[in-house]
Amino acid sequence: MRGSKLRETAVRVLGAYRILASLIRSLDKRYKFMVAILGVYQWVFNLPTNYNQLYITGLGADTVKLGSLSSLGGLVSSTASAPVGWLIDKYGVKRMVVYGLLISTLVSLIYYTSGSWLSLIPAVMLAELGFRMIIPLTDLIFMDVVKSTSRAQAVALSRTVWAIPSLAAPMTAAFIVASSGGICVEGIRPLYILQAAATALVALLVYLKLKETHVNSMSLTSGVNFMEGFREVLRGGRRILLWLITMGLWRFSSSISMPYIPLWMAYVKGADPYILGIVGTAGLVSSALLQMPIGILADRIGRKKAFLISRPIAYLGTAVLLLAPYPQLLAAVGFLGAIGFMGGFAVVSFTPFVTMHWEMVPAEMRGRWFGLSSLFESMAIAGYMLGGILWSYGYMELVLLLPVIVEVTCIMPILISIPDTLEKNQE
Repeated sequence: MRGSKLRETAVRVLGAYRILASLIRSLDKRYKFMVAILGVYQWVFNLPTNYNQLYITGLGADTVKLGSLSSLGGLVSSTASAPVGWLIDKYGVKRMVVYGLLISTLVSLIYYTSGSWLSLIPAVMLAELGFRMIIPLTDLIFMDVVKSTSRAQAVALSRTVWAIPSLAAPMTAAFIVASSGGICVEGIRPLYILQAAATALVALLVYLKLKETHVNSMSLTSGVNFMEGFREVLRGGRRILLWLITMGLWRFSSSISMPYIPLWMAYVKGADPYILGIVGTAGLVSSALLQMPIGILADRIGRKKAFLISRPIAYLGTAVLLLAPYPQLLAAVGFLGAIGFMGGFAVVSFTPFVTMHWEMVPAEMRGRWFGLSSLFESMAIAGYMLGGILWSYGYMELVLLLPVIVEVTCIMPILISIPDTLEKNQE
C-alpha cells in the first residue's frame, strides 16, 4: 500500500514537471527576459514593503495625513494612466515600462533623503504611478506574447519565479532595520538607497535588451482621436462597464485597509522587525508554492471560477489578523493573505483575475484599457481617506473588516454576472 502511494505521488510530480517544462519551452524569449529581470525589481521592491507606512509616520505624519498622502498618490496615478494607456497603443509598451522604473528610482531616492513627511509628498504622488507602469504593463507584455490557453499559467509562473529571490527580502530588510536602529526612521532609511540602485539597473537593462512586443495600432494625433480611442473600448458593451465598476470597487475596498495593516501589526499586535520579516516571507512562500496550481486551474476551468474558489482564503487571513492573540500568529496572515495585504492568497487569487482583466479587450486596445480601468480605480482615493478617518477615530478593527464586507456584498455579485474570458479568447 505504501509503495503504491509513493509511486502515485511520483507519477503526479513527474506529470507536473512535464507540464511546467512544456510551458517553459513554448514561451517567448521576451517573456523569459522580463520574468528574469523583474525578479530583481521585485526583490528590492519587497525590501521596505512592511516599513513604508512606519517610515512615513516616523517622519511625523499621523494616520489622517497618511491617508491623505495615499489618496494623493492614487489621484496622480489615475490621472496620468489615461494618457499612458493611449501612448502604449500608439508607441508600444517598452518605453512606458522603462519610464515606470525610472519614476520608481526617483521615488526611492526621495524616501532616502527625506527629513520630514512633507518632503515625501512628491514621492507619494509618484510611487503608485511608477508601480502601475511596471507590473501591470509587464503583464500586458505577457498577454502580447503568450497564447490564451497558457496565459494564466504564464502569469502564475512569473509570480512563482519572482517569489523565489524575494523570499530573502523580508528577513534581509529585518536584519538591515534591526542593525541600523530598529523600527525608526534611521533604521528603515538604508532600505531605500539599495532599492534605488537596483531599480535603476533594471531600467537600464530593459531599455537595452527588451524588444518591443506591443503592436502600434494607432496613428492618433488630435484630441478628438484621443477621446475616440477610449470610446472604441467602451463599445465592448455591458460586460466592459461591469468590469470597470468591479475594478473601482475593488480598489476602493482594498485601499481602506492597505496603509494601516503594517501599523496594526506593529503597534496593536506588537510585531517586531523579525516578525514582520516572517510575515513577508510566509507570503512569498505561499506565492511560490501555489501560483502555478492556481494558474493551471484558471486555464482549465476558467479565470472567474479559479478566482472565486481561491479568494475566500484571504478572508480567513483577515480574521486571523484581527483576532491573533500573539504577534507570532501573524505568520499565518503572511501565508493566507488578507484584504489590503500584498501577500499570500490575497496575491495568489489575483492571478486569474489579472488574466481575465487583460483578456476583456482585443490586444490592440490593451493600452487604452489600462488607462480607462485606471480612471475607475481612482475610487481608491475615497478608500484611503475613509480608512484614515476611521483609524483616527479608533475604529481600527472596522478598517480591516470593511474591505471584506464590500467585497462579499458588492464585488462578488457583480463579478459572477460577467462572462468568463477563457473560451472567448481561445486561439
